Amino acid sequence: MTTADAGAEILMTNLDVGAPAPVIASDPPIENLLALSGITKTFPGVRALADVDLQVRSGEIHALVGENGAGKSTLMAVASGALAPDAGVVRINGVDLGSANPEEARRLGLAIVRQDPALLPDLTVAENMAVGVGYRRVGGLGRAVRWAQGQLDPWQMGIDARSRVADLSVEQRFIVEIAKALALNPRVLILDEPTEHLSLEEVQKLFARVRQVVSDGAAVVYISHRIPEVKQISDRITVLRDGKVRGTFLADDVDEAQIIERAIGRKLEAVFPAKGSIDETTANRLDVQGLRSEHFHDVSFAVRSGEIVGLAGVQGNGQSALIRALAGQALATGTVTVDGIAVRRGSTAAARAGIVYVPADRHREGVFLPLSVAENISAATLPDASTGGFVREKRILSRARDLIDALAIKAPSPRTTVQSLSGGNQQKVVLARTVLARPRVLLAEEPTQGVDAGARVDIYRILRDSADAGAAVVVLSSDSVELEGLCDRVLIMSRGHVVRELAGDEVSEAEIGRAALTSTTMREREEHDRGRRSAWRDWLRGDHAPAAALAAAFVALGLVVAASNPSYLSAFNINNLLFMVASLLFVGAAQQVVVLGAGFDLSIGPAMGFLVVLASFWITDGGNLYVGLGLMLVGALCIGTVNGLLVSRLGVSPVVATLAMFMALQGLYLLLRSTPGGVIFPAVADMIQARVGIIPVVTIIAVVVLLALEVALRRTRWGVELRAVGSKADASERLGLRVRWVRLLSYVLASLLMLPAAVVLMAQIGIGDGRPSVSYTLSSVTVVVLAGTSIFGGRGSFIAVIAAAFLVQQILNVSPFLGLSQAWSYWLPGLVTLGAASLYALMRGGVRRRPRRSSAPIAAVPGGRS
Repeated sequence: MTTADAGAEILMTNLDVGAPAPVIASDPPIENLLALSGITKTFPGVRALADVDLQVRSGEIHALVGENGAGKSTLMAVASGALAPDAGVVRINGVDLGSANPEEARRLGLAIVRQDPALLPDLTVAENMAVGVGYRRVGGLGRAVRWAQGQLDPWQMGIDARSRVADLSVEQRFIVEIAKALALNPRVLILDEPTEHLSLEEVQKLFARVRQVVSDGAAVVYISHRIPEVKQISDRITVLRDGKVRGTFLADDVDEAQIIERAIGRKLEAVFPAKGSIDETTANRLDVQGLRSEHFHDVSFAVRSGEIVGLAGVQGNGQSALIRALAGQALATGTVTVDGIAVRRGSTAAARAGIVYVPADRHREGVFLPLSVAENISAATLPDASTGGFVREKRILSRARDLIDALAIKAPSPRTTVQSLSGGNQQKVVLARTVLARPRVLLAEEPTQGVDAGARVDIYRILRDSADAGAAVVVLSSDSVELEGLCDRVLIMSRGHVVRELAGDEVSEAEIGRAALTSTTMREREEHDRGRRSAWRDWLRGDHAPAAALAAAFVALGLVVAASNPSYLSAFNINNLLFMVASLLFVGAAQQVVVLGAGFDLSIGPAMGFLVVLASFWITDGGNLYVGLGLMLVGALCIGTVNGLLVSRLGVSPVVATLAMFMALQGLYLLLRSTPGGVIFPAVADMIQARVGIIPVVTIIAVVVLLALEVALRRTRWGVELRAVGSKADASERLGLRVRWVRLLSYVLASLLMLPAAVVLMAQIGIGDGRPSVSYTLSSVTVVVLAGTSIFGGRGSFIAVIAAAFLVQQILNVSPFLGLSQAWSYWLPGLVTLGAASLYALMRGGVRRRPRRSSAPIAAVPGGRS
């Protein structure tokens, strides 16, 4: 047994450290609020946990450390009920967690802050917190905004509880996740890498709150790669390596080097590679002159070949926006040249110039999660592995194997999907792709964020090797020690300006911190201008802005047509338009419900036709109105249930499932009536066409139904959970929402909304014929797209559906009044839909204020969308 292994098995005897009071012989034993016994978990090709035991006591902060892939996050997913173990027992607050159920774990008193926040991007901050802590604790959705704001204000991060989570910065999202967990007043609090995106001030606020939680008798599990933080905050430390516990220690009895050695299984000889010697006569590879945007101003600097330059400063002072502008990911003006050649706008042009960007948010921008490790590694260099346009798989796999070995990426094989890897190994995949690209300029934003100590050494070596190979390297990091050990020069940014350059012996942790904290550069006017515009920008990006745009278009088109042909405003035409729009309102609402839950329904049109044909056997002379309506109701419920089960239970693609239903229903109604037949009761048709003045009653009913759905979407648990599932299904599941049930219900409700549309269609055609219904599938999709609903789910408005349905029906109605051919009845809706979709993309992409022109000429620089 080696010295390291022997030390790893020592369990310190002074077990009362961190307890509220000294333990004496007469005291009862300290309570284990979280007890994990014999936890084993295996994934395909990987044994993540092997017989793991962990006990966390009341009144202690228990740190869990280890490399990426050691099993820390998996263990906490088991503890929180998000993942079922293959073997073992989870006990929370003295009660066994019988099954993998996050809601049950939360009820027992456990709260978790995940490394990947379980937030729903299309919901507001208040709605996210209400879902996360439970509606009763908030006091109902009506009180959620005030309650959530009260939880967030102490953090002083400028978070508005009414804001959509997708609009928050990474730092703000983590604060929301932390505030949500603390609001539960948990007995057991799990913090999984909570400080990776926080500034020093925010970290100290978090530590103060954690100590308060512990002083009240709770237990805290603290997971972090930052060993100094672990030593500062924890009472005991448990080390995991390769899915096994390597020892539990009192924090005061082990130093940083001992912890790292046990975590990685070897001694860490040197953290930072030796810096290269830069010849002053070496030409500048990257040259930036007068670069400006709304986040930074008049930035000029140069980086030589073989040099690593750091960007530092207090978070939020323009560093991130600057590095993204250099990569062509954000709008900017000024000049950027690589090897003396100006770089055109856009990320594609930046890539052609040899600029390679390593983003901070690897999950959203760094990796292609459904693809394999090999495919991710070769994504930027496919021409090098292709012949005649055909990718050589052997070449891709061979390159991936070499880099997996060289960078110590823990993956069962190159074919493994990258989403199954730990965060640190995903980051290594991103860097492997970077190595293959042979960059002239390498831009790395927080390259070691969420990465263990051993992987950090590998990443530092990769960055230095890239510089030694001739690249100009720019590193943005919030870790001053990292910048000191890695960089040749460091640029300090404050309020959007480069306020100081450190070089040589000046590059030190102390000097970097001093320069960042003592800057007096001001930016008040810029910040004030942005705040003044925020309300207008937020409204344009909201769900209700399309309704206003569509209503304006409806009125404008009506005025133009009426000016050309006064008969357009006749009572007959208005009544006809309003009656025809009733079906569109119902089918638009049906499609909207499904799409909000990230589904799709292609069967709406044929389903209407099937119900009309079904009714034609009973709602006729000699039949029975109530039996006919009852059969239509049963038919609608069956269609919705089958669609919902195929999608939610069997996992069939919504498009495939509803396309199959589309064809099946067409076959059914043609089987029942190959030719039209069965004249509908005239009295029933008259009743359906009843009106108040010139307004059809059925249209009034449809509008009222959609308004009620809008209220339910915003104010009820059903509406929040539907948008939550559509926004991010996996996060919804981790929060304990019944994702399958919500999706099933959305298809059933869609069929019920399609039923009154079929009744109106029945009155319009007056006979059992399913063929006229087929076009309503396309019409329902047109209405939803015009309404600005996200086709990926999570966001939309039934008020906008009302406006979209009226506009679509008006467009279909105006061709004869303008003397246009029937072809325009197809062209006009297509043109309007395309224009609306483009407009919404611009609106939701953000209404950006163009930066003021500087005295420097505006050249083609990285900035716009390529």
